[in-house]
Amino acid sequence: MRDFAMKRTLDYLYSLRNQGSNYGIERMELLLDQMGREVLSFPVIHVAGTNGKGSTCAMLDSIYRSNGYKVGLFSSPHLVELGERIRVNGEILSELELLQYVEKLRPLAEGIEKKHPGMHPSFFELITAVSFYVFNRHKVDIAVLETGLGGRLDSTNVVRPEVSVITTISLDHCHILGDTVEKIASEKAGIIKEGCPVITGWIPKAAEEVIQKVAREKKSPYFTLAGQPSSKNLPQTNLPGIHQERNAALALKTAKLIQERFSVKEEISRKALGEVNLHGRWETINYKPQIILDACHNQEGAQILEQQLSGLPKNKDLVVWFGSLAEERAAEILSVIFKFAKEIRFFVPKQPRACQHETLCSMVPQFFKGKVLVGKIKEVNSYLPEIGKDQILLVTGSIYLLGEMMEIVKNQNNRFGARLQDLI
Repeated sequence: MRDFAMKRTLDYLYSLRNQGSNYGIERMELLLDQMGREVLSFPVIHVAGTNGKGSTCAMLDSIYRSNGYKVGLFSSPHLVELGERIRVNGEILSELELLQYVEKLRPLAEGIEKKHPGMHPSFFELITAVSFYVFNRHKVDIAVLETGLGGRLDSTNVVRPEVSVITTISLDHCHILGDTVEKIASEKAGIIKEGCPVITGWIPKAAEEVIQKVAREKKSPYFTLAGQPSSKNLPQTNLPGIHQERNAALALKTAKLIQERFSVKEEISRKALGEVNLHGRWETINYKPQIILDACHNQEGAQILEQQLSGLPKNKDLVVWFGSLAEERAAEILSVIFKFAKEIRFFVPKQPRACQHETLCSMVPQFFKGKVLVGKIKEVNSYLPEIGKDQILLVTGSIYLLGEMMEIVKNQNNRFGARLQDLI
């Protein structure tokens, strides 16, 4: 595929992001009918949850690859390269191959729109379909699929999994999923399939009751870590934070549930949890000053962020670069950040829902006596030299902010850019 053709296909794909969000699996079902249902020939672990689903998916990927399985991993969003969303045995899909699959899908999608006006598959649905093509073609032994949003109406919810996993439940995307823990739990429980086991992490009692009810109705064996000690005898992982140890416990328990079909060794699996490949989760860059990248983006994440910030050295000032996609999310995270930061610089990610500088600046409380600045992501390299060696820089608020900054910085001829090249 030549450069012009690649650009045309990429423009087509990204144009679908501007069509707005119309949630439901009807378009995906129509697309599958056109693709051929046999494309879903691979076994699946299906993972939903408010937080921790990306980490849990990465851990499951590491467990099964370390035990000798060929593994497909579908996750979102990506940091820098679109192909990060689709991996086979840890290798990301090249942009060329991804766009070739999109070109294969395009006439199918346009045919659906012609026959069913208003039903053209979305950006996320096409990427989901590409992952199905890829995993089928590579004959993966097992695929780990992360939902994009919710569960019941998510485009990944056309599979019949070996096991359904629900990591955590808390308030997020309330305008879509509902404004109570119970309503959100009901949406996440939509991934439970008749007779297929389901397991949850440490979730609120109200959410657990909802999910248990759905499991009973579907005659699905139900397992949970809720009620177990959440800070004792947890498996170790290279991802920092006790919440990641909980995710690791959930991943191990999930693997045990399907041990009969997909045998794994405990020792190998535990070792694999120390070799998880996942960026932007309280990730420290060995650069002076110390730089931390964290994809905290919602209320539950803000609670975890506060725990992490409490553990930072007291003899170093905290500088925060912040950008967020929703005003209510920004307020929740900033309420934590203002307790610790000495300086904050606001950025606006290139996303339709991104908070603007004015909105973010209006959230600065009167008690905050630190420095407040605004910045442009494209000029991030000029801001880096301003950070002193006796300071810590935290970049947080949105995974999109992290990705855009990494894209700009990674190619720079400096030690930070070189370090990012090693990471990505």
